[in-house]
Amino acid sequence: MKISKVEIKILVDLYKSIEGLTPYTFYQRYRYSAVTVYKTVTKFEKKDYLKTKEEKIFITEKGKKFVEKSRFEFDSEKFARIPDKFLLPKLGVNEPYIPNITIISKEILNL
Repeated sequence: MKISKVEIKILVDLYKSIEGLTPYTFYQRYRYSAVTVYKTVTKFEKKDYLKTKEEKIFITEKGKKFVEKSRFEFDSEKFARIPDKFLLPKLGVNEPYIPNITIISKEILNL
């Protein structure tokens, strides 16, 4: 099953919520349209991952297990996931840099 980033954010937010969320909450946080939220909710209601009650959206136990199994994670900063072996000290302005040719792919060097 293909899941978009928008759908993942909605599932993760509902997973973290205690008392469910309204569709307007997703507009406030991410500027998602009502149509986007409605399509996502109906898609996951068919799979019994979400349910709606009194204008609020709740995640079911089946939905919680799906999110836990899928291990959806969002970092506040996308650069936090860079492995340590790729991190080096910052270069100064106008400081010369010579790349390590042994690390560069041979396909790039042949271009």
